[in-house]
Amino acid sequence: MEIKKTHWLQNPNKNYLGHQDLPNGKPLILTIKSAQWEQVENPIARSVEAKRVIRFEEEGIKPFICNEVNSQSIIKSTKEKFMEDSVGYKIMLTVGETKVMGNIVDCLRVKDISQEELNRLSDTTPIDEKQLEELLGLLSEAEINIEEFCLSMKIKSASELPSRKYDQIKKRLLIKIEELKNK
Repeated sequence: MEIKKTHWLQNPNKNYLGHQDLPNGKPLILTIKSAQWEQVENPIARSVEAKRVIRFEEEGIKPFICNEVNSQSIIKSTKEKFMEDSVGYKIMLTVGETKVMGNIVDCLRVKDISQEELNRLSDTTPIDEKQLEELLGLLSEAEINIEEFCLSMKIKSASELPSRKYDQIKKRLLIKIEELKNK
């Protein structure tokens, strides 16, 4: 079970998504619900200006103010030049770096990644019964404790392993089994 850590800069009253809101700083794949220009208040300058704001289908995610750099990444990822046409597409948010007043600081970045890859990465369909049976056999042969395996994969049981990870895990286990045989 992964423990959620609290970023030093996290602010529960903040109205918009920031890099500190990513769970433990890990990338987050989200689906665009809406993208439009909105009037956004800058609480420090006490001013209001128009900003590109993206809202997401996923529950509990704050809206995201999208700058020029991130807009370009969205265009590359979605192949859509218009905000309204990007609804329904997925984007991956990551922690990046930018220069502000001469200092390098963390920021929120949209990763330029294809929709096919984003769909593959966000697929959580679990392995089927045949794969589960094979996985359990391989874990046993590789002398790997099932509970430790589940903990390392951040799943509660082997049956929750996402099918997209199955082939990679199987390859690793076969290498481990071969190494044990050669000892």
